[in-house]
Amino acid sequence: MVGAMPVNLIPKFCNGAMDSHNGGEDSDNQVFIGSRVKCNDDFGTVKYIGEVQGYKGVWYGVEWDKAERGKHDGSVDDVQYFKTTKPNAGSFIRPNKIAPYKTCAEAIRRYYGDREDETVAAHRRTVINEWKREMGAPFIEMVGFEKIHQKQKFDRLLEVCVHDQNVAKAGNVAALCPNVRSLDVSQNLFSNWREIIQLSAQLPDLRELDLSKNRMAIDMPEETLTQLSINFSALEKLNISVCDYEWQDILALSHLWPKLNELIAAYNRIKKISPPENTLNTLTVLRLDGNPIENWSEVINLGYLKNLKVLSLNDCHIGAIRFNDDPGYGKVNVFENLEVLFLNRNSINDWRSISELDKLKSLKKLYFLKNPVQKNEDYDTCSQMIIAKIGNLKELNGSIITPELRRGAEYDYMKRYGAEWKSVQNNPQLKTEFDIEHCRFQELIAKYGIPEDSLLVKTPKTTTLTSQLLEITLRDENGKILKKKFPSTMAVQKLVTLAQRLFSKSNTGSPTLYLLDDKMQGAEIVIDNVMKDLAYYSVKNGDTILIRFR
Repeated sequence: MVGAMPVNLIPKFCNGAMDSHNGGEDSDNQVFIGSRVKCNDDFGTVKYIGEVQGYKGVWYGVEWDKAERGKHDGSVDDVQYFKTTKPNAGSFIRPNKIAPYKTCAEAIRRYYGDREDETVAAHRRTVINEWKREMGAPFIEMVGFEKIHQKQKFDRLLEVCVHDQNVAKAGNVAALCPNVRSLDVSQNLFSNWREIIQLSAQLPDLRELDLSKNRMAIDMPEETLTQLSINFSALEKLNISVCDYEWQDILALSHLWPKLNELIAAYNRIKKISPPENTLNTLTVLRLDGNPIENWSEVINLGYLKNLKVLSLNDCHIGAIRFNDDPGYGKVNVFENLEVLFLNRNSINDWRSISELDKLKSLKKLYFLKNPVQKNEDYDTCSQMIIAKIGNLKELNGSIITPELRRGAEYDYMKRYGAEWKSVQNNPQLKTEFDIEHCRFQELIAKYGIPEDSLLVKTPKTTTLTSQLLEITLRDENGKILKKKFPSTMAVQKLVTLAQRLFSKSNTGSPTLYLLDDKMQGAEIVIDNVMKDLAYYSVKNGDTILIRFR
């Protein structure tokens, strides 16, 4: 193939596994340590090949993707044949129990070659028979006719899907369907990137590739991967979801994809994220749903992808969003072109997290559903809060934000927090805390003016400084104790945010507050309505609030 990197530059596995895996397309199953296998509907990786003491013949020791399929950790009768990475995920099976391998070319030929419309086939046979009668030679065979027809048929294939077809090798795809632009080989038996590179090298127009639900080892240095990137020179969209990768694995592989626009890496093992260096610069869409990322500080490391426009972080266990502690509505210099953000079904439990999103310069669309912070309010109230807190937002959960909707949301937000804003103007510390919690409030004051007192949400009146400030003891489960003074009108949400900041170094997760009631022999009263103030829970001077992180 013109311009392609010769595949013989790709190194073999250092353990010599590839030596027994270089047979032709029609070769029998060749299983080695590291091979992917399928038994019934279960997928696994071969960790041992050989005899088992007390049992005749050859066995495969397999670690199963689903641990419940296994029986042990690779040990039988006190003999350790292999070691599983997950407890009790291993078992032994006979070689004849695994599904036979196919090449990708073979799977395409079988799947698409046998799907011809019977009417078309019958019509072709009729035409051939007419020719035979006209020629007066019924014994003549139309040599090559079927092959020409099939060749033309495969040449026209632009989109190919051979999902779950036991494909383990590339095969001669170039001779079969060289014009494929979109290829789905998800949930197959590829065990290394050597075969993927050989496959892509035969498809010069390949734009989209789905490799999800494969487990492919990375056995090449970055320098070699960079050399081989010519074989993915047209690739724009890649799906490597459920491939058991960490972020460092993806960074190593990213040297293969010089022009990638969209990367889907959902439901892997990504927890720690480091900034890409000289790769993924062309990425505009990144989907990391279902990874256990948890900390927003890891997400910020993606913020230097200058062309990123869509970021999907659904189901990532994110507990809070923080860029900085700067008051007001200044913008940050990360995610400068990010327009669409998905944050559904995370663990976000504070409204300040939404305020922080206003610091993104280009955010226009947000998907934010089923987070804990939304539990205590109805959908419309939560939507109004989000709209008011993020000034550039044009669409929320798929619904267009009209000028009228924005105006109403912002004005209701000002009425809700206007009284608190007025109460802190003469207290620099509380004013700073308010400005951090409500980044846009000063901007809204400039836009609409200060609401009249008669329109503000009423809060309990206090008459003296003593009644305004309560000395509260904050204590976490690790024994750390802090004493602070707060106004009885302070919103629970603000105290939750403060607890997160003061105690997060020795704790992980989101904080929940509990008032310890001495009159009830230390009974714990959960303070769970973040929209109420401390007076609502009858918090008194000298009370203790326990902070638990979950």
